[in-house]
Amino acid sequence: MKAIKLASIFAVSAVAAAVSTTTFAADPVFSGTAGISYTSGATTNTLSGTDDAEIEIAIDTGVVYMEIEFGVGATGETVTTGLEKAYVTQGAVQFGRFDGTLADGAFLGVNENAGIDLNSNSDTDDTGVRYALSDELSISLEGTQAGGADVDSEIGGAISYVADMGAGTFGVSGGSVGESNVVTVGYSMDVAGTTFAAAYAAGEQWDSTSGVLDKTSLGLSVVMAPTDATSLSVEYASNTSETTAGVETDTDGLYVYASYTAGDLDYYVEHYSKDFGDTTEVGVNASF
Repeated sequence: MKAIKLASIFAVSAVAAAVSTTTFAADPVFSGTAGISYTSGATTNTLSGTDDAEIEIAIDTGVVYMEIEFGVGATGETVTTGLEKAYVTQGAVQFGRFDGTLADGAFLGVNENAGIDLNSNSDTDDTGVRYALSDELSISLEGTQAGGADVDSEIGGAISYVADMGAGTFGVSGGSVGESNVVTVGYSMDVAGTTFAAAYAAGEQWDSTSGVLDKTSLGLSVVMAPTDATSLSVEYASNTSETTAGVETDTDGLYVYASYTAGDLDYYVEHYSKDFGDTTEVGVNASF
């Protein structure tokens, strides 16, 4: 399931245009993974039979869509539950929780370590109203959650335009909420079964400790499937963050995920370079 993380952004980078609001009975779709893995890090080495354990339930009635994920905590036995998505569709309008923002819609396939969240006192994942003006263009109202020193939610907006230009897919997106704002441009193209993508974002993000941070993010990715049984994803990310006092923090490096499928089993290697965790994980799992 991890092998499709980079590619999956293509399916959600823009909201679909008008869809039927007819209600129908929908059986939940269950998917999941189980396996064993070994992770080597800068400070610890871990063998685990639960890191890959995951169950996801998706329910789509045509009007209501919900996606729930079950995983395990640090103990390996405690089950954690996440409400990933829960939204209502009425024609070209959708409202609810989307687990993301339209502001990063132009990050086409470069989403592991790159990108700038639309985040003020909290992110806008939990609350949004989206309207699809066309297959390519969508706008939204998005809100943060009240909490801490902020007794009120903050309401902002976002826009995403992603279109097939023939020679590739071009996207531009952005948004603003509270003291945070971001603009993103991206481009991707398929060449002989390999997808190349590049994206760049710039903006300001509110941080409760440092105040407003000036941020930039560059991402480059290559996703390929040399054979039906093998896949490879490589992403390079370079991120900067600067405080109002002029203190700058830079992070850059690679994310690599390679997999090989034989029968029911997927064998994989996943690597994060030093600035993004400095870990290498090898494992084998099976999915349903």
